[in-house]
Amino acid sequence: MAQRIVNELKEISLVYSSNGAATLQLYTDMPGGALAVRLGAGITLASSSSNRVPITIPLDAIRAKEFYVKITPGGSTQFELYSGAILFRPIGIYIDGSALNGGEIWQTQPIAPGI
Repeated sequence: MAQRIVNELKEISLVYSSNGAATLQLYTDMPGGALAVRLGAGITLASSSSNRVPITIPLDAIRAKEFYVKITPGGSTQFELYSGAILFRPIGIYIDGSALNGGEIWQTQPIAPGI
């Protein structure tokens, strides 16, 4: 089975303006292989009084092969996202025994000694 490299997500940086509150949520596929919520109830992005606001959100101990970010504004909130970036680093192969279809394995290709 071919594994994709796992990434350790470090932080999300945003620049936005908003006339009300919004909620940021992060979905990743680890552990278990299905995309699911990883920030509990989410992170509240406060009103910015029409000024551009930079914010950095640390993401401790969150890993992913796939991920996406979702920002949900309040009922009457107008939200403008100017930039967004996620800082992450690859950590190598991650073997998940709880993955779908009986878990994952890792093994080398046949190796001929002396070559």
